[in-house]
Amino acid sequence: MTSSEITVIGACPSFGDDMTGIEYLEKIKTSATRSERYGFSAMLVYSDHQQFDPWLAANYLMSFTKKISPLIAVQPLYMHPFTVAKSVASLSLIHDRPVHLNFISGGFPHDLEAFCDTVAHDQRYDRVGEYGEIVRSLLSTKRPLTYRGHYYQVDGLHLQIAAGMKSDCASIFTVSGSSAAGMAVAKRLKARAIEYLRPVHHYNGISRPEGVEYGTRLGIISRQSTEEAWAVARNRYPDDELGREVRQYYTRVSDSVWVKELGSEVVVPEGHPYWLGPYSNGQASCPFLIGAREDVASELVGYLKMGLRTFLVEDPLTDEDASDIRNDFTMAEEVFARANR
Repeated sequence: MTSSEITVIGACPSFGDDMTGIEYLEKIKTSATRSERYGFSAMLVYSDHQQFDPWLAANYLMSFTKKISPLIAVQPLYMHPFTVAKSVASLSLIHDRPVHLNFISGGFPHDLEAFCDTVAHDQRYDRVGEYGEIVRSLLSTKRPLTYRGHYYQVDGLHLQIAAGMKSDCASIFTVSGSSAAGMAVAKRLKARAIEYLRPVHHYNGISRPEGVEYGTRLGIISRQSTEEAWAVARNRYPDDELGREVRQYYTRVSDSVWVKELGSEVVVPEGHPYWLGPYSNGQASCPFLIGAREDVASELVGYLKMGLRTFLVEDPLTDEDASDIRNDFTMAEEVFARANR
């Protein structure tokens, strides 16, 4: 999307109960081709009990694109780390591009309960740390791996096909960095710590730990004018009382730090682009920036000044959305570069 170190990652559409398989595959194709056309480097592929198998979805989106990579959400409860590493290597060799991994420690409470998983929040991140270390080692070393952890042990485990992967196909790892446990795992895995942030001004005077690559997840709707952007946003994400009640319920029962933080009140000045409406109504899983292009770009500049370089954005629903997102980041990058000359 830009020539700098900024990484902009889109999102694969979610599978809905009212969709047929063919309809869902068509949505993936439309979204992936649009994201690639407007310069996104990857697409987040979701993974939970309600979603399509993420590996099948990733293979499908790679089958008709040329450059874009999947960022596949992986949960230790779903498969062994050897299977993850083997799947990454296989897809990379087939499609000649990287396959990235977004490590999930938890999930919806009822999903964890269905697995009878009673591991506490911080210990789940310890488990992810071991999981990711095994995956990283299998993909990056040509020798058999012996590993002794609390949750995983392997003895002489060797992924031979990884030797055929090209050096420019190395995987990006991401993990939620909103909690101290998540940030520790990001450092441990050399992963990008993805946070669910409040407006930039909330972080004035707050220092951030060094030695970590930072990112955030957000939605963006920008237009030529503030009024036009907000009209689109409110039409697309109308107030939903039932959705709000469901979100409040999950906020109460979840032990996720970022879910709790986004569930608390956020006060912004009148006309500020930061908006939690879609999140609060259960229509999206992150904050949004809404407004005129220069206002959205200005908030992005603030995040760049905080050290963020990876941005996971909600799936743009139209070409206009995708074009505006590209232009927002280009504008933000240019302003940021001028300020740092």
